[in-house]
Amino acid sequence: MKLLSYALVLTALTVHQLSAQRPITVTGVRSLTFGAVLPGLPTVVSRTNAANAGQFDVTGPKDSQAALTFTLPLVMTGPASATLPLLFAGSDAGYSQSQSIGSQVGFDPKQPFVITFSKNGRGSVFLGGTAQPIPTQRAGSYTATITLTVVSLP
Repeated sequence: MKLLSYALVLTALTVHQLSAQRPITVTGVRSLTFGAVLPGLPTVVSRTNAANAGQFDVTGPKDSQAALTFTLPLVMTGPASATLPLLFAGSDAGYSQSQSIGSQVGFDPKQPFVITFSKNGRGSVFLGGTAQPIPTQRAGSYTATITLTVVSLP
């Protein structure tokens, strides 16, 4: 049986801010990585998986609020334009004011989510998901891009 390797790359980040507010920064810390998977067997990565869950660190004005919106890919693309379906379920994202993967509030990454920055103006967003390779999935590396948009709220 062939092993396949998949990684979901956190490369595109969009940050919006109101001109009267201090800037919000977003840093991609870790890509969502599915690792080696077997054809025909879905591979699930939990948002609490410290090794494979995606992580963004966000900073903004202390105790202020911001809205998070993900643009999530439906597939990853690999060798010879082969695609691999992805699924993001209702609790595949999480936010932690303390930036701890073990202390998150889960949310649906397909819906906007309002966060409150901590008293030190920091937080982390975590993301899991499911890779759904078909039984005849072509071996190789597959990638896709996730976009996180952060909008400061008044």
